[in-house]
Amino acid sequence: MRRAALSNVDTLLDRDTLKEVCIESQERWLGCLMLPVTLLFFSFYSMAASMHQDVSNSHLLEAPIRAKLMPPLEEHEDPTPDMLQGVLTVPEVYHYLENTYIPMFFKQSNAQGQALPQDEWSKIYEYNRVKGLVIMELERSPKVPCANDVTNHMDCYPKDQSTTGAYGLPLADLPGGWNYYMNASDGSTPLLRCENEGFDAAGCPQDGRRLGGMLRDDMASMMPKPMGGDKRYQFAFDPMDSYDRVKARFQYLKDRGWLDPQSKTLTLRAFILNYQMEVPRLQTVTTTFFFSRGGGIFSTLTFIGFGLTTFKNTMNIVFDVLFVVTLIVSTGMIIRELCKDVLARNPWAQLSFVNLVTWASMAAGWVSVAIILISTTWRQSVVDSLERYIASPTQANAFDFADTADAIGVNMQTLRIFIAGSHILFMTRCFTSLKWQPRLEVVTRTISVMASDLLHFLIVLIPTFVAFAIAGQMIFGRRLQTFSTIQAALATCFKISMESEFRWQELSAQDYMTTASWVFPFMTLVVVLMINMVLAIIMDIYQEVRREAGSTMTITRNLQYIYSYVRFRGTWISTQELVSVIDNMPQTVSVLELRQAFPSMPDYQQSYLVKECNNKEKKITRVGVDASVTEQMVAAIHISLEEILKDVSELKNRGWMGMGFEISDSSERETIKDIMTSIATQQQWMSMTQKSMDILQARIDGTFKEEKEEAASDPPKGGGVLKATE
Repeated sequence: MRRAALSNVDTLLDRDTLKEVCIESQERWLGCLMLPVTLLFFSFYSMAASMHQDVSNSHLLEAPIRAKLMPPLEEHEDPTPDMLQGVLTVPEVYHYLENTYIPMFFKQSNAQGQALPQDEWSKIYEYNRVKGLVIMELERSPKVPCANDVTNHMDCYPKDQSTTGAYGLPLADLPGGWNYYMNASDGSTPLLRCENEGFDAAGCPQDGRRLGGMLRDDMASMMPKPMGGDKRYQFAFDPMDSYDRVKARFQYLKDRGWLDPQSKTLTLRAFILNYQMEVPRLQTVTTTFFFSRGGGIFSTLTFIGFGLTTFKNTMNIVFDVLFVVTLIVSTGMIIRELCKDVLARNPWAQLSFVNLVTWASMAAGWVSVAIILISTTWRQSVVDSLERYIASPTQANAFDFADTADAIGVNMQTLRIFIAGSHILFMTRCFTSLKWQPRLEVVTRTISVMASDLLHFLIVLIPTFVAFAIAGQMIFGRRLQTFSTIQAALATCFKISMESEFRWQELSAQDYMTTASWVFPFMTLVVVLMINMVLAIIMDIYQEVRREAGSTMTITRNLQYIYSYVRFRGTWISTQELVSVIDNMPQTVSVLELRQAFPSMPDYQQSYLVKECNNKEKKITRVGVDASVTEQMVAAIHISLEEILKDVSELKNRGWMGMGFEISDSSERETIKDIMTSIATQQQWMSMTQKSMDILQARIDGTFKEEKEEAASDPPKGGGVLKATE
């Protein structure tokens, strides 16, 4: 309360408040110096990472291939077997591969239908070339009696087991017979490399080595899993083979029954090299078919690509160097703070949230630098294997190239995820650094304060949300893939909550009333009520924090402070000197006393200290006091009034009437009392006369409105004068 009272006087300051302002100014100065470094650290990392990943060019490379293999559909358009998302049966798999996949990756004619020379075969959209083999890998389940007592007389194909035995029709039973596939009468290479190529997991003896509807991610757990290793049946197409030979080899797979009820997964991998962009890029296109044990086929299409050189251009190197410089500066500053805490025997101060985020960001930064350097060797290993294949396009070199490209592609994918996560971490560090700017601290403090209320609210919201998601799965999951699993139902409900949009016709296609009984409560309770309550909690706490902060320093004033600090560096009073002198000053410090104590203090510094003190002291006026504080104040006032009453009684007995004026005689005391009573009466009369004049003036202005309570009240003593006045 004392500080609140001082806040109404511009020339008086509270000593403790002044000391707090000095210390906070020092901390704010150091924090403000770190803030630009933090922002530059984040900016340089983002620019460098964007150039290394080259996402825009990756999209330009992937988009046409994706559009060909899996064309985008309108909302009410149905897919066809020529599209990946339209493949639902084994015959449709063959149809898709024969009519879409093979013509795309083994193109041997130009747009006018003219044959291309062999060195231009397998071009995709003019500027992309298929390199290495197009590899097909099949995994199959064993055929065993069903384990269930009800169905043990039937055959089952366990999705968690794999078989490696040879299968398929004999070559002699195929059109053309054994000689057609294994002998080449014209002296060319036989159609097959061995009698059981593609139908025996052991592969051909001359190999000498082995390679290790659209499916939603939330449905992947329901599909047969690729086992890898030696449990795969492998078949490859060479992009340098003629188109007729490729078609004949594919027909061999169809005629011999490569896909059958035991099929689990079919994976196709093609390696595409783009050589026209600023950095040569290798793109792995992986198409996977999952043969569901519930019937039907699900599929996925994935792209994994990376540049074959580490640095895109000179600017990429510049941003890398700038990032390393800011990383070194940031690391030096946090180590300096650690040393100071260790010397002060307070190393546990480094366990604060802000410091932990800073240490984590430093570690992620150095790991990123190390990975970028290591990725240079990864890329070089892919280039070396590609050059070996180009120099000698043998089957072994092709498999070696595929092996290397797959392994490095997985590493690059992991690196991409790490970089994405690092961005979130560095953004969190920038967010925590905002606390040093008072106006920006309002945002971070709002998040900190609301965490508790939001957590308690989520205890109510999450079970409600999950209950509706499970109910939605039970109602819609059998016919809609978006509700077929718990993960999908949760994601769909979250999408509806955020967008407030849903496909009513799709949901209500069956069981109209049941759908309505789910949709209306969900939209009302979760979307309208609870989501808006979250916003209400956030806005309420923000207003409270903003009111408590008061007239804090804006970014413009912050820049002005930094400019003044640099400009008046020679006369600027240090924090240590301010605190040491203020400790010896009285509890209430006047601005004049502050000026006398520091005659060389710049006017800007003095003005800043006074304004910040006034803002801090007015906090109780803006926010109010706690109920417990109010009770203490009432108790203190009650005690003070009792002491005053005791002192007044003592003065009364002594006959005290004023400073240096006491009347001990009782008769004279009564005379003085009558005089004082008359004065009080005259004051009351004058007050009532003023009120009557105001009423009369209001009537004259036509705005008076008589109240029943006043009309019914009795006139006070001396009413004759009041009546005459009226």
